[in-house]
Amino acid sequence: MKNTGIVIASLVGGMILGSALTMLLTPQSGPELRRKIKDLVGEELDRVQEKIGEVETRIDEIRCQCEEQ
Repeated sequence: MKNTGIVIASLVGGMILGSALTMLLTPQSGPELRRKIKDLVGEELDRVQEKIGEVETRIDEIRCQCEEQ
């Protein structure tokens, strides 16, 4: 279970880095580029927080099942 979290975090980090590099290499104005990067980071953080919430909920469900047995 611990390795799965590391893999997911690495995957998300790689996606963010790849997206940022792509935007940096695409010809755009500075303010437009900064806005796009800010939006991208915000969206990815929201996705990560959502996944963390799902994992926490699942852990609570499994914990309850174990306590019932």
